[in-house]
Amino acid sequence: MTINVNLGNLNIQVTADPLTQDVFAPFGDVVTNPRPDLHPSTYASQGGSLPYNGASANGGSAIRYGDVSKPRNLLDQAPSGNGHLIMSQFVCGARQLAPTDDPSQSEFTVDILERHPFTSQTFSPLASTASRYLVIVAPSLPPSSSDEGLPVPSGEGLPGRGLADLRGLRAFLATDRQAVTYAAGTWHAPMVVLGRQGTTLDFLVIQFASGVEAEDCQITTLESEGSQESKIKVRVPVKGSMLGKL
Repeated sequence: MTINVNLGNLNIQVTADPLTQDVFAPFGDVVTNPRPDLHPSTYASQGGSLPYNGASANGGSAIRYGDVSKPRNLLDQAPSGNGHLIMSQFVCGARQLAPTDDPSQSEFTVDILERHPFTSQTFSPLASTASRYLVIVAPSLPPSSSDEGLPVPSGEGLPGRGLADLRGLRAFLATDRQAVTYAAGTWHAPMVVLGRQGTTLDFLVIQFASGVEAEDCQITTLESEGSQESKIKVRVPVKGSMLGKL
């Protein structure tokens, strides 16, 4: 289900920040090894406190971190009344970004946002020829006539029926060592892989679905006044300028 949104003269520019759980918490979860410095055999012999109720597993050859993300299925509230778990593989080609007046940054134009109102959606990178991607999200506006009739669930902590609040747009730079879970109803851009032309980054995607378009995916296309191109821009630091921050 697609809604066309005319942005008028709205002009927004944000810069992508490194993706961490703390900054992304309002929109979902980030899954990554919380202790990459700790080998399972070392922990098995020394013990200690770990995040996510970490515990030694598999005879000391592994560490199990529990409840690292929160999948959610709200399709019992959908008009169809049911849904099932699906696992898909997305092979995402690297996007070519536009140059800017700052040689340390390039630019991505946000012209589509989507949400999955009744389900969380987890993207887990698989080893590929690209290794970075953008995560672009936005909170929701209060309900209005523009979104009247869109099916959404109700409940504490859910974003509600409103369209994306573009003034609250955030962008994050992720690596292939990080999986991301968009919370149910979170407005986000389709996956934006960064890398050389011709490279790809694959993802295992886990979500719930009913097979009903308006329940599974609601899309907004963004156009600016007098132009079919959106003026919602994300500045992306070039790879060399971010290495020390990731």
